[in-house]
Amino acid sequence: SSGTVGLVAPAVAETLAAGDIYSVQNALPPRFQANAQWCANLAIINTLRQFETTNGALKFPSLQDNPPMLLGRMAHELSNMDGAINAAATENNYVLLYGDFSNYVIVDRLGATLEIVSHIFHTSNNRPSGQRGALLWGRTGANVVVPQAFRLLSIPTAA
Repeated sequence: SSGTVGLVAPAVAETLAAGDIYSVQNALPPRFQANAQWCANLAIINTLRQFETTNGALKFPSLQDNPPMLLGRMAHELSNMDGAINAAATENNYVLLYGDFSNYVIVDRLGATLEIVSHIFHTSNNRPSGQRGALLWGRTGANVVVPQAFRLLSIPTAA
């Protein structure tokens, strides 16, 4: 979900157009532009790779490179983002993220905890199974620290 990250609306409702990519980049404050990078689902990246000018030239030729670049910034695949815009459903479609990822923090709690489970029970009848086990758990969290450092292209659809 978008949380408190700034949303950018498309120029034409329910449509992803080349101008929307420029709008997302222009919406990010100058303070965060130097380290900004793009993220999108591979299906969206492949759609952008196919955008052409009226003369048949690629609009974003650097997306063909390895590593891919979009408007002079690195482009990364993020499979958890929306990969299609479904005009037949009423939903939000978050298809393109642009921002400074030094303002996104991942925290791992040091160490893990291992507990011995002396009696394991069947889930069906709740009786002991005659087995022992171990439970290992750790804790990881992540969040956007500075929401202004990101812009998200939101293409809402209504059925």
